[in-house]
Amino acid sequence: MAITWNAANAAHLYRRAGFGATPKQLDKALAQGFEKTLAALLKPDKPQPKPKKKSLSDLWRLQTWWLDRMVKGSHPLSDKLALFWHNHFATANSKVQNLKWLHRHVKLLRDHALGNFRDLVDGVSRDPAMLIWLDNWQNWADSINENYARELMELFTTGVLDKNGQPNYTEDDVIAVARAFTGWTLDGEEFFFNDWLHDHGSKAFKGLTGDLDGGDIIDSLVADPATAQRLGQKLWSYFAFPIALDDPLADELAAVYVASGHEIAPMVEAIFRHDAFWSDTARRALVKAPVEWFVGSLHLLRAKVRKDHPYDIGGAIQAMGQSIYNPPSVFGWNEGLPWVATSGLLERAATAESVADARDKWAPVTFKPGKLLGKEKDWPTLDGPALVALLLAALDLPDASASTLVALQGYAAAGEDGTILPVVVDDDYVDLKVRGLVALILSSPEYQMS
Repeated sequence: MAITWNAANAAHLYRRAGFGATPKQLDKALAQGFEKTLAALLKPDKPQPKPKKKSLSDLWRLQTWWLDRMVKGSHPLSDKLALFWHNHFATANSKVQNLKWLHRHVKLLRDHALGNFRDLVDGVSRDPAMLIWLDNWQNWADSINENYARELMELFTTGVLDKNGQPNYTEDDVIAVARAFTGWTLDGEEFFFNDWLHDHGSKAFKGLTGDLDGGDIIDSLVADPATAQRLGQKLWSYFAFPIALDDPLADELAAVYVASGHEIAPMVEAIFRHDAFWSDTARRALVKAPVEWFVGSLHLLRAKVRKDHPYDIGGAIQAMGQSIYNPPSVFGWNEGLPWVATSGLLERAATAESVADARDKWAPVTFKPGKLLGKEKDWPTLDGPALVALLLAALDLPDASASTLVALQGYAAAGEDGTILPVVVDDDYVDLKVRGLVALILSSPEYQMS
């Protein structure tokens, strides 16, 4: 179907391809049209810069640095995909214990986020953080370590079972892959292929035989139909709505992957052009991950991260359940509804209050609520419903439920003793009530959905 390009659809695209759109961004998107908006989102971004030495001094400082980059970033799709690949190729500080390597790992994911999947897998296989995380740096001909070989197939490429429920590999395949990756190790802080530690014996893997190297295995796995199917299923579920591995939508994206020579960008573009992406099924169908919630909130509020408060910010993200650079296991985070289990939702409400209440240099962010209300000379024209509508639009929630509207409008007009008073939008009202309304909106059930 032809895409009806309007504010609601532009907002939907920006929620999924990034962290939401401000009213100014929506106006620009509507003016330039769908094609130019999509092309700008898909255009590869320049490489991510290196953080300063201080940001590499502890985990929460590095987390705050990345969050700040996302809030200020001009290429939200690369940042959104970096988070996707961070969960797909999960690698954690809990074992790596080297923040410089972890930054390089995530930088690799972001720099290749929309590129060729073969290049991405090859880069990850040589990445120091991954070599430590899954022990391949100690995978030698006379002492084979199977960890990376197993996860390369189970989690990074084919998956355990194909769409028909049949195994994608055997234990013999795991051994063959582990032998092929022997000698892929480290020399100091860099990848090094140690020929002396490589098993040069003949190996058999999915129709290939001979002195197979890790590159041969990567070529085979990247081209495997099961990999195409699994990537299609995972990308669709991340950007649109959850589907099973055998869903025809995964078949469609797998075909795009094969036809493009294993490129990622054409698959993502196909999602954003698909009729089902614009269907009611896809609207507000995904629970925002904690990082997505935090970055999106600051972006929409036009707030800023204060990097001199890394423990407040990193601690808040960790409390909400997503400690970036430090996923809980090789399986990454358990996404979706677990994000808003009781404790997670309470932590979001606490963080929402902290962000909305940010008034001075001791706060973890900077936030000026008056920026959401337009020109100060126009404030007196706002009554309660108009004020609430303006804030909901600013926070990408113009479709809030009737019950949420009633609650917000009631709060906007309530005096300290609970009596209903006329809404007079002045500096005092903005500093108290608008901050309170922002906290309520960020904590509302609808706002947790993308």
